[in-house]
Amino acid sequence: MYTHVFGLTRPPFERGLESHELFRAPMLDELHSRLRYLVDRRALGLLTGEPGCGKSTALRRLRDDLHPEQVRALYLHDTAVNPGDFCRQIAFELGIDPSWTRALIMREVRQEIERLTTERKLTVLLVLDEAQALRPDVLALLPMLSNFDWDRDARLAILLAGQNGLRQTLRRAHLESLAQRITVRYALRGLDRDTTQLYLEHRLRIAGLDRPLFTEPAVEALWQSSQGVMRRIDTLAHYTLVAAANQRATQIDPEHVIQATEETRA
Repeated sequence: MYTHVFGLTRPPFERGLESHELFRAPMLDELHSRLRYLVDRRALGLLTGEPGCGKSTALRRLRDDLHPEQVRALYLHDTAVNPGDFCRQIAFELGIDPSWTRALIMREVRQEIERLTTERKLTVLLVLDEAQALRPDVLALLPMLSNFDWDRDARLAILLAGQNGLRQTLRRAHLESLAQRITVRYALRGLDRDTTQLYLEHRLRIAGLDRPLFTEPAVEALWQSSQGVMRRIDTLAHYTLVAAANQRATQIDPEHVIQATEETRA
């Protein structure tokens, strides 16, 4: 590995950072504030972005910021299921042994949510990750799931997180009731050039390097190639460091980024 070449204590662009190590760009801070608002208001939210842009990071940060004695968080990511299995998944997350019919399961789920919110004074948050895979007939269940006291009381916060195509799906006429309920919307985009540089410096810093490593032209080349998508930045920066280490370079230049780009496209 290249860690000893550059004086790093660990590979800087690996996944699995601790919560306190996550990059806190202004746009990610804004997103976090909106997601906290969603939880506090027990609202329905929509988070979209292309793969690798930071949705999972944002969800992890939200999860780690929630107090278990205040919020009961339910997380579903196996979303390519039929309505019956979808309701069963929620029931299992709530610790319910579900009945055989979807209607009964829905009633049991709603009763448990009402018990948690009224008796235990908890906010229940349902996070549906990879929501672009949700079938339209499953999406159509969400207004019914969140309807309490003749649709007067908010008992359940729901966050739909998925790829950009989810927005197009929600424009379908039979999902208008769901779309109208969305009060928090956020579309994650790639980092700009300056924020990409800050991101690189952050990842290197937590890996033990507190000096500039990427030259300005190298940052520009990496940003152009990755389009600011964090997962692409991580992959490309890793191979860039490999290329530079193989040449015993002391800093990262554009030719190392070009070499890494060609390798990752192979």
